[in-house]
Amino acid sequence: MELAELGMTIRTARVASGISQARLASIAGVSRATLNYAEQGRSALGADVLMRVLPPLGLAILPQAPMGQGSVPAVELLASSASVSFKETVPSAVVEALLLTGNFDEQWLPHVATILDEASDATLLRAVREVSAMTSVKATLIWRNLKRSATAIASPNPRWT
Repeated sequence: MELAELGMTIRTARVASGISQARLASIAGVSRATLNYAEQGRSALGADVLMRVLPPLGLAILPQAPMGQGSVPAVELLASSASVSFKETVPSAVVEALLLTGNFDEQWLPHVATILDEASDATLLRAVREVSAMTSVKATLIWRNLKRSATAIASPNPRWT
């Protein structure tokens, strides 16, 4: 794969995930300039940087199979991890509705707060990407819905500021 092709692949996946270069750079622990040069095909990324940049985007270096194929959907991971400390398990449909609309029934407030406050950036990115692909709802709208919900519940997680 040529540098330009790799850069375009990273950019396409990032845009489809609805996040900025600055946000992906923060998640991956690289500078925005490094990511920008890579997306433009102007700079090669080392294997260590690729191993931090690609997984949050659902990408992988071959021969490893692409992430997400054959694995548990991210919405199900969010639902199960948000339910560990509670008597009831939040249905995946509730989590999907949260992503698509930003709305949820009050009975699921503790679960939703757990998702918004504690879910990893990588799992949220994957969930946004998967739900966007399944429904054709733009990833940026899903992020807006999540931010609106986080604001409504006064999430202390700095990702929502």
